[in-house]
Amino acid sequence: MDKKLKEFIIGAIIISLATVAGYLIAPIEVRFLYTLTNNSTLIGLTYAIGSILFGILSIWLGRLSDKFGRNRFIILGCLLGVIYPLLYASTYNIYQYMGVKFVWAFASVTTGPIFMAYLQDLLTHIKKQGQYIGIVFSLQSIFGAGAAFIGGYLSDKFNFIVPYVLMSVIFALATIIAFFELRYKKAPKIHENKPKGLLFGVKYILKKPALIFYLITNSAFGINWGIKGMLWPLIIFGMVGKDTITGSIFATMGVVAFLLLLFIGRLVDKIGPFKSAFVSMTILGLSGIVLGLTNNIVFFWIAAAIFAIGEAINGPMQAVLLTNHVSNSHRGEVLGLDSVFDRILNTIAPFFAGFLLNYISAQSILLIFISFFWLSIFGSMYVYKQFKISRS
Repeated sequence: MDKKLKEFIIGAIIISLATVAGYLIAPIEVRFLYTLTNNSTLIGLTYAIGSILFGILSIWLGRLSDKFGRNRFIILGCLLGVIYPLLYASTYNIYQYMGVKFVWAFASVTTGPIFMAYLQDLLTHIKKQGQYIGIVFSLQSIFGAGAAFIGGYLSDKFNFIVPYVLMSVIFALATIIAFFELRYKKAPKIHENKPKGLLFGVKYILKKPALIFYLITNSAFGINWGIKGMLWPLIIFGMVGKDTITGSIFATMGVVAFLLLLFIGRLVDKIGPFKSAFVSMTILGLSGIVLGLTNNIVFFWIAAAIFAIGEAINGPMQAVLLTNHVSNSHRGEVLGLDSVFDRILNTIAPFFAGFLLNYISAQSILLIFISFFWLSIFGSMYVYKQFKISRS
């Protein structure tokens, strides 16, 4: 087996374990927080502090990983993943939980954007990039769904603490694998010790048409991802009056994404990330129109499944595009910036949607957000033409 491919597979195993660990507390964290305080504002502040710290550390640690190599950061992040769930579980008030968010943010950055930068570094040396990263996303999708179910089950069967402890155990396994597989690999000095300005990453992105293309398409996707969990349940409940149907529709989308991601990477490899982006945005735009107009739950369900196809294409497309158009010497910082940008979009979009709910229906708001897919097609098409001119 090719050395880089073997390293990629090991990396995929580690990041899949980290995904499982993270999703274990997804369904119960907010309920655990309500055992620490009845103040919803403090609970919201706890999440906000985590997002702010994540954003700050993403850029800083991403830049450091470009300079000193990613291995040591990944190992340290996995090790902190063993520690912070136990600290969470042992807190007696909300302020202690907020304090642990500092440790969580460091671990999340190193096992998130920095780890993805590590995988993309390896993908630059591997053929069939879309196929392999698609399989990784597929595994994350199904393992994450399974972990969320297990976390909820363990909480009901025992108590809130058990999912946190299991989270620590799984991170311990990831740490062991990372320690022995990454420890002895000399972390390369990825770039020279030249000082970089505060906005270096932003300027780097804006100088490359391919990355501007990514920025446009990712913005449309990020905006709609931010309001999905907010508007869709309201629309579905308004049609049938049952939360079970909402869960069933989301489960259907998860299954569709899992099955497609096993194979969709081959399409990205065959037609390239740019054409894949247009296919993805078109599918999302067309199915989104149906979601915003239909009052029939069956049509909504079918459109949601088709929408999941567009989402599934989007993941490998983005990974391959970034792999091929971001140099290893700046990948950590660029992916850190990308994570910050996603967080901003995922925060602003629900806030704006919540404001609009005072005046128009949830489906009308959804149509407004869906329109960003169509705007992204026209904007990215112009940038794509500029990209082709620059390459000719």
